[in-house]
Amino acid sequence: MHSPERRGFWWSHVGWFLGNRYDAIEFNLIKDFARYPELRWLDENNLAPGMLLGIACYFILGWQGLIWGFFISSVLLYHGTFTINPLCHIFGSVRYQTRDASRNSLILALITLGEGWHNNHHYYSTSTRMGFFWWEIDLSYYALRVLAWFGMVWEMKDPPERVFQSANWVANRPLSIHTSAS
Repeated sequence: MHSPERRGFWWSHVGWFLGNRYDAIEFNLIKDFARYPELRWLDENNLAPGMLLGIACYFILGWQGLIWGFFISSVLLYHGTFTINPLCHIFGSVRYQTRDASRNSLILALITLGEGWHNNHHYYSTSTRMGFFWWEIDLSYYALRVLAWFGMVWEMKDPPERVFQSANWVANRPLSIHTSAS
């Protein structure tokens, strides 16, 4: 769906998101999410949180709050997140053999708070964390762990032991592929 090898860089960066091709949600495929009414409400009212944030930024800090606290920060956040799809299918290291060209990137993981461990995610996508090993910095996962300590998040799913054992290692490092995908 989002690899640049299939439909090009622009599609993998934002095209898939801006199009309506993937709007329909098949709740029968995600029954664990579908049972939460707040997630279904967010699906139906997906503009509400952003609009509330924009309004709050304006009332707290005025026009500068709206421009910097909402518009510019949102654009940077979206593009930072969307950068994972095109770049983590071209640059980085491959630990797990997957059907796509996904790769892991420390630099992108730092910029996106953990999403740069894209090959890990494609190999075992139901994990709460994307950084599977202790040295793979995953700030989003650390934040979820803190929320779990306070009882605000539960049932976090870690990869099973077989995932760690199936990693491809060469001299204690992931199998590295740094060339551009053709």
